[in-house]
Amino acid sequence: MEQFTATELKQNSGKILDSALQAPVSILKHGRPVAVITSDREYQAYLKQREIQNQVQAGFSQIESGHFSTRSMDNLAAEARRRVEEKKKSEQVS
Repeated sequence: MEQFTATELKQNSGKILDSALQAPVSILKHGRPVAVITSDREYQAYLKQREIQNQVQAGFSQIESGHFSTRSMDNLAAEARRRVEEKKKSEQVS
């Protein structure tokens, strides 16, 4: 990852922002990393990945606490399809 000092960021913000659109850049203050600048697209992908990780962890926590379904994947998929169809129908009526 490319690194810039906080002083360089103040002096060359446009250039550093252009670099961040290509790949994340690290900002150093007193020789230590303090921030990362990245593109919005990269940040949105990171948020999506973090949300998936949180959901997976929540699922593991439910399993560990004994709260889980014994239904098969086929049954769960059928339930999901049924709910989607119900939502579509309710939206058409509105």
